[in-house]
Amino acid sequence: MANESKPQYKQGKAIESQITANVPVVGQENTVHDAQEYIQKNIGVLDSINYIYVVDKDKKLAGVFSLKRLFSEHPDTKIERLFAMHQLITINPSDGVDYAIHLCLKYKLSAIPVVDNNGIFLGVISPEKIISLMHQTHIEDKYRHAGIHKAHTAFDNVLEIPVLDSVRHRLLWLVIGLLGGLVAAKIIGGFEQTLEKNLILATFIPLVVYIADAVGTQLEAFTIRDFALFKKIDFHRYFIKQFSIILIIAAILGVIATILSIIIYRDFRISLVLGSAIIAASLSSIFTGLLIPLLFRKLNSDPANASGPIGTIIQDILSVIVYFVIASLFL
Repeated sequence: MANESKPQYKQGKAIESQITANVPVVGQENTVHDAQEYIQKNIGVLDSINYIYVVDKDKKLAGVFSLKRLFSEHPDTKIERLFAMHQLITINPSDGVDYAIHLCLKYKLSAIPVVDNNGIFLGVISPEKIISLMHQTHIEDKYRHAGIHKAHTAFDNVLEIPVLDSVRHRLLWLVIGLLGGLVAAKIIGGFEQTLEKNLILATFIPLVVYIADAVGTQLEAFTIRDFALFKKIDFHRYFIKQFSIILIIAAILGVIATILSIIIYRDFRISLVLGSAIIAASLSSIFTGLLIPLLFRKLNSDPANASGPIGTIIQDILSVIVYFVIASLFL
């Protein structure tokens, strides 16, 4: 019997408070008859009887078997013969919610045994708790990507809280977005002469900004997910891998944009500016999609707070600067 070789997961919110200890526990030395009597005597007080958990004389978890198996065996059969000595998937009370959900999905578990550092059985994460944790995690992710602090998610029910509280919770991020938009507009105004000479450049601003935002959002989603799952990441290796991926994606998008622009507008220089800007702006998304979540992590803050308005504002400003710098050099 062996526990899963645990990947390096981030702690996150511990599952200690989610443990259900009121489940059937029998010793290896007991018989099937002993276990049946125990279940029948305590069936009214046990939280779950789907699985029977077997411990040794030191209270360490030795195995698990189903209730169906219990009542299909001869009464004199020893409990130790009812479970195979195969890989036993367990979790530690200090492990994070993300790791618990990962185990459930990977091994299709309906409940997860919890043991301490010495292997002593503490209880289980029940099916109801697992479903609740999955739902809660999903809802929190939705809030975070909308730019709402996780502290608000517990009470930000529009139908119940005061209107001014809802306004206060949302307004900060929108004000930051407004200020960022004004900064971007000011930057564009600084390249007025370049725009006057080539008015068509203005039509490509939304395209360059959108592509860079899309690439950055993808990278940010992968980064936040990986930081949430893994306790330790070789950042140098991770950065090189992600940069290589973004470089290839940016190059492909830039080449496609250049070719299509030449076909549509028949202006090689403008097309070259557009393709180069898309490549450079997409590469700049490494900052908003990877480095900003890393910064939040170093500050012991939820990396997901870097998503939404903050990352978008910074990425938009970077994209505009990159676009017009390249236009100024080529035109």
